[in-house]
Amino acid sequence: MSKLVDAVSTLPRWSVTYDGEVYVTIISPFDLGDGELLELTVVSGDNLSFTVSDSVQAAMCASNRGLDLTEELIQELNNTYGIEYAHVDDSGEIIAKHRDLNLLHKAVEDAAKLALAMVFRCPN
Repeated sequence: MSKLVDAVSTLPRWSVTYDGEVYVTIISPFDLGDGELLELTVVSGDNLSFTVSDSVQAAMCASNRGLDLTEELIQELNNTYGIEYAHVDDSGEIIAKHRDLNLLHKAVEDAAKLALAMVFRCPN
């Protein structure tokens, strides 16, 4: 079993839907307010560094509920107090890239916080 799979398997209540040597997809234990669960892809080619991505899922969910994800809102989300290990890029993707697999839990937590912060701003 790879270090990535070991690290992902210790995330409390997240479900692993694909178990690979290089990437896994994890599903959150909570929904984004409309029954849709957050899915994050975790990639690690070297078992040391990793990337976490929501593949723009939260932004699309928020957009479908009437939120206009402006540059100003992205900046506000990225300046949310306590979020250090993930960010929203210009396309709306929530992403985290780190060189230390030990930061995986913090990156997943911050990605989840950003997704929830985004959908909580929806007018509908």
